[in-house]
Amino acid sequence: MFQFLSPNRKSSGTILISVLWILVILTVLTVSLGRNTHIELALVKNAVAKARSKYLAWAGVVYAMGHIRRDTGDAASARQDTLYRCGIRLEEGAAPEDLFKGRLLGDGSFDIQYPAGLPARGGSAFGGETGGVYYGLQDEERRINLNALALDNARIFSTLLVNLGFDEQTALTVAYSVLDWKDADHNLVDQTYGAEDDYYRSLAKPLRCKNRPFDSPEELLLVRGVTPEIYQALQDYVTVYPKQGILRINFDTASGTVMAALALAVAKMLPDTQPQDAQSLVDKILSYRRGEDGVEFTADDRLIELNQIPLNAVERNIFLAMTQYRTSTSDYLRVRVKGTEKNRGAVTWLEAVVYRPDLSILSWDRN
Repeated sequence: MFQFLSPNRKSSGTILISVLWILVILTVLTVSLGRNTHIELALVKNAVAKARSKYLAWAGVVYAMGHIRRDTGDAASARQDTLYRCGIRLEEGAAPEDLFKGRLLGDGSFDIQYPAGLPARGGSAFGGETGGVYYGLQDEERRINLNALALDNARIFSTLLVNLGFDEQTALTVAYSVLDWKDADHNLVDQTYGAEDDYYRSLAKPLRCKNRPFDSPEELLLVRGVTPEIYQALQDYVTVYPKQGILRINFDTASGTVMAALALAVAKMLPDTQPQDAQSLVDKILSYRRGEDGVEFTADDRLIELNQIPLNAVERNIFLAMTQYRTSTSDYLRVRVKGTEKNRGAVTWLEAVVYRPDLSILSWDRN
């Protein structure tokens, strides 16, 4: 009998071990499948949250357009734009932060904001911008319009580059090459610093000179002399709107860096003026504009009025020469929105440029 039982016991032991291994394998597979399902579910939830944040950002753009329409309908409010009231109408006692910070909507919120400013490269004495966040809109008229540059004002752009820390030769190369890039002809505006097809075809990756207006500031990266470093330094101070027309800068919203470039370029064309006269003028303009509290982007910010600023004769002449480029009304408004989904914290940034007269969206970028 023992001879018959012994093989059965061995067979049973083998079967038991096999069954245990099968159970182990099935357990591992179950855990693995469960983990994969959990990961896939998390990915789906993140994708849904990201989609919600995207639509929250778009809702912010539409919300901002409503305020632009409201401001445009008020003749007094639309007549002039400042940093504090740019493209919007404020009720008595209200602040831009009340309109644009933490606006709740559905499963999240949106904020309409932009960086308060960046210091000039190399710590330039001009400007005085500070860090932080402003809630509200930006006008494109605070920037230098690449499409409005011409031979008679290209010095403003080259001076901006010099103020940002680049050498004079590089600045002139970029400025005159920008003119050649956007003009309709194939003639060099300057034999030394310009660039037309002959230059661009000689590159390792040949291309043709566009000879049409800039469609985006990023096109600068194609222009002779422009490096990624130069583009990064310039991007907060240039625009491409409007595509046609003469150079117009809003003195009530432009940064100190842009105002300094304009003042210095104009001063160089006037007799008996020095760079320090331009610097002094810009300092006085910015000081007056900040109001009694001395802080930019507050309710007491003042509109620039020549007769209210204590200027000497030289500074006054520079200011009067600068006014040929001045505008007080902004038609191109930049809306920068942060959409946040509350459950998973997904965030989408959306930036659009809106044309005030008909509320058309001229460009937009999302990340």
